Amino acid sequence: MAKIISITSGKGGVGKSTVAVGLAAAYARRGKKALIIEMDLGLRGLDLMLGMENQIVYDLGDVLADRCKPQDAVAISEQLPALSYLAAPSRPVAQLDFEKLLHCIGLLKRQYDIIVLDMPAGLGLSMAVSQRAADLALIVATPDPVCIRDGAKVASMMEEEGFRQYRVFINRVSRTAIKKSSIHDLDDVIDGVGAPLIGVLTEDIDLQNAQSKGRFLPESERSSMVFAAVSRRLDGEYAPLIITRL
Repeated sequence: MAKIISITSGKGGVGKSTVAVGLAAAYARRGKKALIIEMDLGLRGLDLMLGMENQIVYDLGDVLADRCKPQDAVAISEQLPALSYLAAPSRPVAQLDFEKLLHCIGLLKRQYDIIVLDMPAGLGLSMAVSQRAADLALIVATPDPVCIRDGAKVASMMEEEGFRQYRVFINRVSRTAIKKSSIHDLDDVIDGVGAPLIGVLTEDIDLQNAQSKGRFLPESERSSMVFAAVSRRLDGEYAPLIITRL
């Protein structure tokens, strides 16, 4: 049975998809059978980041409309054969059957070691699915006061609902970003969101370029090492944070 990790945030534009792809790839490289499910219905984009745009026949919308079975909509990465992908529909779903969505995730859970849910931003579907289906939620935040406040709202609502398995992943960290904001250091982000730290990713133009071309960085690159360490930390292993001093 798969461990299910939801990647969420209080606001958009913080790099959730970057984290979802990097984490799923890290698990696949470790020999885990990994599946990434794109949950931002109507706004498909992971197919391009994964280099799998030409492999999509069915998507999550087809599954929810009973046009195919969940496994029939899953595509396997040619670059990383241990990594599979269930695409979001490219058009909005008229009426979401939430229980059917949970059932779909439950069926797929039996076939993988790890499932990464790339959630939409905000407190709606993301919050509901995380609470009902996920074993752990990663709240992605950047060193920005608005993002931190919104991340804190996500953590607070999860706490209120009795879901306490959440961590913060700090993304897009740079000396310039810190200097331009009122945030003094990473401790301000951790304290502001109110969640234990699981990983930190510095701004990486090489990672952005690779994902825009549907490619994965080599395992020796710093960003790949960050995600590998996070995957081990999530599995309960000791793995130090990998971050350049700012």
